[in-house]
Amino acid sequence: MATPPTAEMASANLTSPPERRRREFISSIIGRGTVADDLVGRRVRVGGWVKTGREQGKGAFAFLELNDGSCLANLQVIVDSSVYPLTQLVHTGTSVLVEGELKKPPEGVKQRVELRVDRVLEVGSADPSTYPLPKTRLTLEFLRDYVHLRPRTNTISAIARIRDELAYRHTHFSGKRDFVMCILQ
Repeated sequence: MATPPTAEMASANLTSPPERRRREFISSIIGRGTVADDLVGRRVRVGGWVKTGREQGKGAFAFLELNDGSCLANLQVIVDSSVYPLTQLVHTGTSVLVEGELKKPPEGVKQRVELRVDRVLEVGSADPSTYPLPKTRLTLEFLRDYVHLRPRTNTISAIARIRDELAYRHTHFSGKRDFVMCILQ
């Protein structure tokens, strides 16, 4: 049985997280209603799943609606074809980690802010012919067959956020009153 490399483990820097973990949640960008002016021009790294994607300008750029599950709203992401091959990004269900600058969109569009991507760090492709979640509204009965994908839907992700907030509030309330948590099975 091999022993762990203790010298390497002792010298490891545990204070800084891995590169991919330093990302902004979409809720911190757009999930609180209004976008502060100080966000525009800021460089951010976001990750999530493509809810919808489409190529525009004869393949010159793509619009992606990105969601990470932290809020109901999607972040509009604009990727130029010189940054990454667009055909690998536009399919529903593709997971991406991108970096870019937050910009104010043109007048007359519904988004308050959009992300202009200059780096695509990671892509987890989803085959559109086999990805089971279409862009349309799905019934809960349909989702029973795809348990691992349910959190990507608006309904289940909203339920998960509510449950998380309730659990946090309950733990906080009980902790302030010196209750001891006891899990019974």
